[in-house]
Amino acid sequence: MSSENAVETLQRSLRDLMRQNNRAGRVVVAVDALDPEAAERFAGGFQRAIAEEGTAVFPVPVADAAPEVRERLVAPFRAGEPLGFGDVAPADAVLVVSGRFLHAPEVRGLWNFSIWLESNPPIGAPRPELPDAEKQYLRTVRPKAAASVIVENSDPAHPVQVFGDFC
Repeated sequence: MSSENAVETLQRSLRDLMRQNNRAGRVVVAVDALDPEAAERFAGGFQRAIAEEGTAVFPVPVADAAPEVRERLVAPFRAGEPLGFGDVAPADAVLVVSGRFLHAPEVRGLWNFSIWLESNPPIGAPRPELPDAEKQYLRTVRPKAAASVIVENSDPAHPVQVFGDFC
């Protein structure tokens, strides 16, 4: 029997999906969620799945799609220059950026692959009222439609990939 758990299985599956279109080179991935801590935790697991294949991976949490993410992280990463924290990415590496609002129009085009983490309250529980900025983001940006992959993460020990097609 395998000691692999549901999270590891999903993380490896997402890594393999990312690799279908991004076999080599410097790849930039976004893990977006309304809860930045959940995004960072999920990104950490995704980072470990990528590292298993022997690829250098650089996880970076950002605050609310920080405007400097392009200049401070993505541009230097892609150019092989030192990142904001001093490391230089090798020719084949993955930068995993986690946080909120990472599908906003200003940064959406930076990602080679993106994950939207969705978290719903238990059945029968009331849905909490979202702050206006989050309601606006969901309504206007539609991160579920913009993401490469949607993950239902209400139970972080058992996340599930959601397929948002209408077939």
